[in-house]
Amino acid sequence: MGRVAWLSVVALAFATACAAQFMTTLQPRTVIQFDAYAHQVEADLQKRWNGQAAFLQVDDDPVERTKVIHGELWIGPANPNDPVSIDNGLIHDWVGAVYIPKTDIHTVLSLLQDFNRHSQIYPDVKESRLVSRHGNDIVGSWRLERKQSLISVVLDVKQDAHWQQARPGKWFCRAYARDIEEVEHTLVRREKVLPVGRGRGFLWRLYAYWTLEAMNNGVLAECRTLSLSRDVPPSVAWAIQPFVASLPREALAGTLRDTRAALIK
Repeated sequence: MGRVAWLSVVALAFATACAAQFMTTLQPRTVIQFDAYAHQVEADLQKRWNGQAAFLQVDDDPVERTKVIHGELWIGPANPNDPVSIDNGLIHDWVGAVYIPKTDIHTVLSLLQDFNRHSQIYPDVKESRLVSRHGNDIVGSWRLERKQSLISVVLDVKQDAHWQQARPGKWFCRAYARDIEEVEHTLVRREKVLPVGRGRGFLWRLYAYWTLEAMNNGVLAECRTLSLSRDVPPSVAWAIQPFVASLPREALAGTLRDTRAALIK
């Protein structure tokens, strides 16, 4: 037991040292470039929501759409160059879809909009609460936690979500998480919430775009996520590259699966 305890202390000390080594600050020019990219994505999505293109991106591939209707998860990079490199940052652009049978669109909306329930549905969400609501404009908060190997990340996130009905049976959402604070744990201090824009930079921004369509006595739910992380300098790539690369896809896939699971119980 003494050996196990000693190894645990060594591992924690190593992780603490790594945290200090990897600290960085979000730069204004990085935010400007991310927002420009997001603006173009929203312009493309608006064409779908306005009826100028197929409502869902998965509709562009009839074979994949059929697979989704029959229960498969569809997910992939929305940009073939993902992640997209910008000054001091990386943009991760992913899209996925899942079919939720034997439900209606208002039941799906209720779950996605109910921040008070999210910690009961999504394993990475340790705490969640509704901050405010005015019709379909909703502000909520999450405490997110993700662990991989020696890296553990805890984030306090506030999201502004704006839902809108496009046509009967069709809804969409723009959701923005800009106020993201990393929670630091050390050997001598239990918890410290870092200022927005300061930390290891695993997640600086998270924008989510939901598109929902009622069909076949169920709902086809599609989500596109844009996330902004730090770039990965060669000197620290061995430690953080796997985490940064895997997080966007795994988080989106988990969200889609967990949403379906919660609605078909």
